[in-house]
Amino acid sequence: MQELTLTRVFGDRRLYAFEGVGSIRLTGLGKRGGLAEAGGQRWQITAVSFWKRDIRATDTAGIVVGEFAGRALAGGGELRWYGRDYVLRRHTIWRERCGLSDGRRELATIDGKSWGAHPVTIRGDDLSEIDPGLLLFAAFVVRALAVAAAEAAAG
Repeated sequence: MQELTLTRVFGDRRLYAFEGVGSIRLTGLGKRGGLAEAGGQRWQITAVSFWKRDIRATDTAGIVVGEFAGRALAGGGELRWYGRDYVLRRHTIWRERCGLSDGRRELATIDGKSWGAHPVTIRGDDLSEIDPGLLLFAAFVVRALAVAAAEAAAG
């Protein structure tokens, strides 16, 4: 079992990295957007709805390459990355823990928190088989879901 932890880069409160995979720079007011980078590629990630249940990633040419459509009641949702369909399925109602699956098998388990130096942890049998951009996008989505849940609980 492999584990990756999204860790805040020392000296930059908006930059987080998965060692050996890539990074996410939180952008915008309230850090609701992000700029992900891995393997020489960059993606702009934005929440496209007020409740942060719909999230989109575009490449440097502005083409949509990733989309997440969240489910309000069940948590999780449908995720598409470069034309391939995935599912983020919520494992528990007590925290943001989702399984990322490709329809046939679960590829990884993603734990997210709304704050802290280590807001996301990903576990899986062989994380090197998963596209680094997909890992970054899924991590951003799960963190956004955790932020939305924390804001709803506080409100």
